[in-house]
Amino acid sequence: MVTACPSEACGRCDCVDLTERESMVCHFIRDSAEPVTFSELKRESSLHQELVSRIVHRLVKYGLAEKVEGGYRSLCTC
Repeated sequence: MVTACPSEACGRCDCVDLTERESMVCHFIRDSAEPVTFSELKRESSLHQELVSRIVHRLVKYGLAEKVEGGYRSLCTC
């Protein structure tokens, strides 16, 4: 279950409880020097595209990643 802190002042990463799969995708995005494409996320995670889509949507919703030209980039340093 993903829970977000209601305080905008917090360091988001500390207030979000990610599943193992969400954490895996989040760390892959975070560890990449360049934006990560959806295709790269599917390939590296070995997850079905629908699941990757839901995970990325949640990461964006909770401010841990953002959609940029060329893919997704991390907003989290945790």
